Amino acid sequence: MNNIFYRPSARQLLRQKLDEISVKIEDNLDIDFSHVSKRIDNIEDFNTIILDPFLSGEKLFYRGERINDPNRRLLPTFYREQKFALENSDLGIKHINSDFVFDYYKSLGDFVYVFNKTMGNASTEHLYEISAFAQHYYHLSPLIDFTKSLYPSLSFALKDRTYFDEDIVLYVLKLRDMDDYTSDIQVADKWLNELNVYVSYFDETSVKKSIKELIENKKVSISSDFRKHLDSIASNAAPKAKLIDVPTNTRMKFQQGVFMLLTDFQLFNDTYFTKNIRDSFEINKYIIDKEICPVLVNMVKSEAPWYTYENLMDIESAFKSTVYKKIK
Repeated sequence: MNNIFYRPSARQLLRQKLDEISVKIEDNLDIDFSHVSKRIDNIEDFNTIILDPFLSGEKLFYRGERINDPNRRLLPTFYREQKFALENSDLGIKHINSDFVFDYYKSLGDFVYVFNKTMGNASTEHLYEISAFAQHYYHLSPLIDFTKSLYPSLSFALKDRTYFDEDIVLYVLKLRDMDDYTSDIQVADKWLNELNVYVSYFDETSVKKSIKELIENKKVSISSDFRKHLDSIASNAAPKAKLIDVPTNTRMKFQQGVFMLLTDFQLFNDTYFTKNIRDSFEINKYIIDKEICPVLVNMVKSEAPWYTYENLMDIESAFKSTVYKKIK
């Protein structure tokens, strides 16, 4: 007979509380979206979870990645290229802001000069357009590619391969707050002008060198930026995220591209906490089994052949191989 007056023991209550604390800790310390990671192991689940919401017209954003590598963070190319970002830095730390980004582009020979003569009017106050251009044609910017269409994201992950030895990754993002989204280039420029990221990288060699200098009582120069960085590490380990839907070039329009911008945080090596992004957006990280990837390649070829990987990077080829072929 069930005891309607049953009360859990102190031990059971303690275990329940510890489990709740453990979940909160895992949530706050997530660094690779594993807290929102889900597997898709068969085509039926793919159709139900991924394809059907896309075909229904639900406003979603996608990003595909070639392999499921836990060490590959969701990062802009600016922060992946640690050697470039940290050149001439104080103790392996660099403050990335609009001045840094624009000065870097100006260091690329006549890059800014030619861009301003032919494409736009780039400056620290008008940084979005040249950053979008650099992302697609120079592959180095503070922006992360997403797309409004499922098919391009799949092709970037699948790359028209016939054999897969690794699972692929598909990020699917949904807006929670419209304040984190813009289709206005002036707002995009404002967000980039306010870019505020500290990138730090400490390899074993540099750490040993610093310790040796301290032991030998050598003076170690610590800049004001470095001191500010140390003060902010604990409070700014999770970036704010913004989504920019302002196509500025033909390739971006063709791929239905949008950009994610991460700001107001510090990046330690290539790691940050994902909680703020997950609070701003409903985001899921799907691990898609390698066994169904050939089926997905054929699906893209059948349903959207202009978005095969070969065609994604060559719009002329996309039209010649699909549209023109049908009217001959």
